[in-house]
Amino acid sequence: MVIAEGAFVKTLFPTRERPRRPGPLHICYCFAVARPIVIVAYSSSQSWPSGIPLPHGVRIFGTSEAARLNQRPFVLYLNRLAKLPLISAWFPELDKPSQGVVAVAPDSLRDQLLNTMTELLQRRRELVQTLGP
Repeated sequence: MVIAEGAFVKTLFPTRERPRRPGPLHICYCFAVARPIVIVAYSSSQSWPSGIPLPHGVRIFGTSEAARLNQRPFVLYLNRLAKLPLISAWFPELDKPSQGVVAVAPDSLRDQLLNTMTELLQRRRELVQTLGP
């Protein structure tokens, strides 16, 4: 596997406090690759609080759906992106055969996420936070 559109890849996603520096390891969703730049969306394994409505661009992956993507349940934040250089400082397993890719989204999921992201950018761009150098 290689880092490409639709891949879930291990990334040192930047924090809000340090938006231009590598942050903690997360499995992120790759929206686009235009070498040497990669655009990824943040994810977290912290569960979404029950009773709290989901904001635009936030999607929950439950147990079975996450397992099909070789992950445990997680929340994907399409409203929190990073534009990162494709280097090992940001992608720590870049030099391994898998390049840190844990799964690739099936076409139907890729289309769904792209549609959500397109709508978010066209209608609610102010909700999208972009980090990275």
